[in-house]
Amino acid sequence: MMLPIVGYTNKLTAEPGESIDVMVSSFGAASYHADFRQIIQGDTNPEGPGYKDKLIDLDLGGQREAIAKPFRPGSCVIVPGLAALPSIEDFTLAAVVKPTLLDGRRRNIMTLSGLAEIGIDENNHLTGIVGGKTLVSAKHLSTEHWHIVSLSYSNSERSLSLAIAQDRDASSEPLRPDIVSIEVDFPSGATNECIIAANRGQDGELTNFFDGKIDRPAFFDSAIAPDILRNLLGDFSVLRRQRSLLGAWDFSRKMTTQKICDISPYQLHGHIHNAPTRAMTGWLWKGQELDWKLRPDLYSAIHFHSTDMYDAGWGVDFSVTIPKDLKSGVYSVRLVPDGDEDTAYYCVFAVRPPRDKPSGNTVAFLFPTCSYMAYANHRLGMDVPGTEIGMGRAVELDRHHMFLQNNPGIGFSVYETHDDETGVFHSSRLRPIVDLQPKVKSFLGGYGSNIWQFNADTHILGWLDAIEQDYDVITDEDMHEDGLRLLQRYNVVLTGTHPEYYTRNMVEALQGFTDRGGRLMYLGGNGFYWVVSFNEDMPGIMECRRSEAGIRPWEPGHGQFYHGFTGEYGGLWRRNDHPPNHLCGVGMTSQGFDVSEPYVVNPEASDPRAAFIFEGISEPTIGNSGLAGGGAAGLEVDRADRAQGTPDHALVLASSVRHTDIYLMTPEDLLDPTPEWSGTQAEIIRADLTFFETIGGGAVFSTGSIAWAGSMAWNGYDNEIAKMTENVLRRFDNETQFEFPQR
Repeated sequence: MMLPIVGYTNKLTAEPGESIDVMVSSFGAASYHADFRQIIQGDTNPEGPGYKDKLIDLDLGGQREAIAKPFRPGSCVIVPGLAALPSIEDFTLAAVVKPTLLDGRRRNIMTLSGLAEIGIDENNHLTGIVGGKTLVSAKHLSTEHWHIVSLSYSNSERSLSLAIAQDRDASSEPLRPDIVSIEVDFPSGATNECIIAANRGQDGELTNFFDGKIDRPAFFDSAIAPDILRNLLGDFSVLRRQRSLLGAWDFSRKMTTQKICDISPYQLHGHIHNAPTRAMTGWLWKGQELDWKLRPDLYSAIHFHSTDMYDAGWGVDFSVTIPKDLKSGVYSVRLVPDGDEDTAYYCVFAVRPPRDKPSGNTVAFLFPTCSYMAYANHRLGMDVPGTEIGMGRAVELDRHHMFLQNNPGIGFSVYETHDDETGVFHSSRLRPIVDLQPKVKSFLGGYGSNIWQFNADTHILGWLDAIEQDYDVITDEDMHEDGLRLLQRYNVVLTGTHPEYYTRNMVEALQGFTDRGGRLMYLGGNGFYWVVSFNEDMPGIMECRRSEAGIRPWEPGHGQFYHGFTGEYGGLWRRNDHPPNHLCGVGMTSQGFDVSEPYVVNPEASDPRAAFIFEGISEPTIGNSGLAGGGAAGLEVDRADRAQGTPDHALVLASSVRHTDIYLMTPEDLLDPTPEWSGTQAEIIRADLTFFETIGGGAVFSTGSIAWAGSMAWNGYDNEIAKMTENVLRRFDNETQFEFPQR
């Protein structure tokens, strides 16, 4: 059963009184109606507490026609305003390019609309097209090398020339261009637009997207020989003084924005479309510098992909004004196609309390939208070899997985690669995220409920509802923007099951919160792991570069470890002076997706400081049951480690033992690969239940396990894991300060 209708909202967080736009597309539905619901518990497992939502009485406009809207992936640069240039008689188009995918499809490098274009044909040869005439190079391009390419016309000689030269070293090797020419009458003309890395089809839509790097594209009003071009393109200071220059685009300028700068006197500035990757090593990079901020001229390339997706660009179908008296929580605009509630689609978002008017609630649930964006539309179970080995069972596919397979244009998660097998650095919320819904199954969630990310987090929301705890919901983006100003409203902040992706603002806000007396309940695993960043010029997009170590499906490539959005070093927070152990006492140590284990209570649990945690709990093991793999410790687990920042006074109250051999040590810990690195052998492969006080009177409680919430939900939230978590919450919500132990 496919998804007959999908949609998305223009934001993932809003406050009462604000409006949210809803974009909808049909994938088979003729009509639909929408309603407004609070999501309380999203897991449909019959062994669990049961699905629960709440209908909010809000008129969303009745039945609507369902209109099909396409996905239009592919990135490029668009330069408007060329109509102001003088009439063109002679010209040269030039660029330095490194294709990363040559697969029998036409790909455009540079287009002057209505005048000329240069690209790659179906046989991987360079082509130039002018006035219906096509030139084809004898040599084909390769994906291993940079090429200087040009198309030029001399009116006096009536000659149109296409040149390509493979350039291994920009300075020392002689250029050996392959040149083909024809005699042609070319009437002078004008153009109104330059497109780099694509062109427009007859319908006006962008097409023929280039996959690869383009550096130093330029446009002249004279015919220039390849040897001269090489020298001009190799030095921006020389290039900008060239009298025949009409446009030259330096991609190293304004790197963190959508703006593309023209260094010619004509100032023909452009903009990027669909967020190609900037701050990438260019033609002249030979390892001289690893930080693009120190030598931006070496990073003057953009990596374009035909699969890039930033904004789906669907028109607004309707808007929803959030009622001013609506309490904070997780909500959804539910789209019901053709009256069939079984195929309803949920556009999920958070309603936060007003920025200028605190709700009075003292407990906040931190809605991990960065992690949702990182995993948005991930296809790991379908496209990654070895997924079933890592789970120890057959993949269970949901209907949204089939939708993703049939609609690759929706864009990828940062766990995947583009068609050219380079990593996906960006993820956006301005498109449907089909796995950010209740009732969705995964393939990483452990046997039982088999849920991941959002649905697993609803186990915590359901528990808060079951114990009748008032709470606010705030998102990662809220915390990134407002920092400690937002967190200081609360006594307690609870995380989701898998808060893996964090910006610097977010890490420092949480650290400031606990340092100043706040109480943090980290109810998950693999938290605070990867550095991510937002772009102030591009709302709704996130960057991740998996630099060095860490469990990663791809590497950014040599010299490409620093984020293009912010310039900060990517990779693990562990290697960026903010190890998770320092923040919450534990840090990522292993993952495995077959069986979850219980915790064995440690002697430190008898410390009087922890008495409130174990009130009413006396068993030597806890978490023997659960909806995520059958236990409370599993999927991804964290350990305490003094060497990585776990406070000396932290109590490790309980630990899991003897995970299966599907659980493997993280690469950052695996210094010497020996047989002792799997779950049955390595002592460090464990989840550590950890508690410590902070110097400001606050405290931290960390479960170190993604599976913990699945055990909270076991037996309708009537179990020792749920009881212990409630014990912690009640004490943490008590404003009596914790005493920092004197040791």
